[in-house]
Amino acid sequence: MRRILRVDKTGHSGTLDPKVTGCLIVCVDRATRLVKSQQGAGKEYVAVLRLHDKLKDPSALPRALQTLTGALFQRPPLISAVKRQLRVRTIYESKLLEYDENRNLAVFWVSCEAGTYIRTLCVHLGLLLGVGGHMQELRRVRSGALSENDEIVTMHDVMDAQWLYDNTRDGSFCSHQVDVLDLTIPLESYLRRVIRPLECLLVGYKRIVVKDSAVNAVCYGAKLMIPGLLRYEADISVHEEVVLMTTKGVDDLDCQCLEISNEYQARPSQLESLRCQLSNLPPVIMAS
Repeated sequence: MRRILRVDKTGHSGTLDPKVTGCLIVCVDRATRLVKSQQGAGKEYVAVLRLHDKLKDPSALPRALQTLTGALFQRPPLISAVKRQLRVRTIYESKLLEYDENRNLAVFWVSCEAGTYIRTLCVHLGLLLGVGGHMQELRRVRSGALSENDEIVTMHDVMDAQWLYDNTRDGSFCSHQVDVLDLTIPLESYLRRVIRPLECLLVGYKRIVVKDSAVNAVCYGAKLMIPGLLRYEADISVHEEVVLMTTKGVDDLDCQCLEISNEYQARPSQLESLRCQLSNLPPVIMAS
């Protein structure tokens, strides 16, 4: 990606193991600061499990999936990108989609914590069912804020979009060069569809609007105090990640994500007073 787009920095939201398909968020240049927030976000998978023998009771499979929910001990498989040491990962939810008794194949969906190995989960399912099993196929259907239904693109799309931009920078074609593309599309439209603005990763966070007079101090490390707030969303809890933005938009702040400090707990009366003052303001929206 760095070579194709000729950028200085790239970062991704989590490694895909060999032969695994699906979503992989790649951040470019300034957006790489958001990689950590997406790496720690939850992920969703659809997996194909092959059992090594027939089940005496097919209803045991959904029960086994329900049993393997919550905090689980896992050791990464032999082929992995991390050190093979025992660790704890959380399975938030899982659901059996289909089971073929004749072929001993099961398809299930799982929502889990980042760093969970579905390959290991399939082995544990086989052991729990007493017949053994392994992962046949895996697809990541959601990574962080984006899913496979959010107009994801392929590497070929990235290459084609960059080539189209390099060769049609003025927005026009010569008839002898290209005659199969729609020449009426706006300039850079393909590239802008492939590379999305970084704000699309932040729409799920609650927002705090900071006064323009406090932006410079916050960017240089000062604590965000109540006099520097303009408006904020309701029900923000301690240690919750939020987005800081100015009246001109989120891009004006170098530090978009932070954790609410315990300092707000120390002054509940001032916070309640500010909530009353801002109750008549319109809801916070993400500026472009």
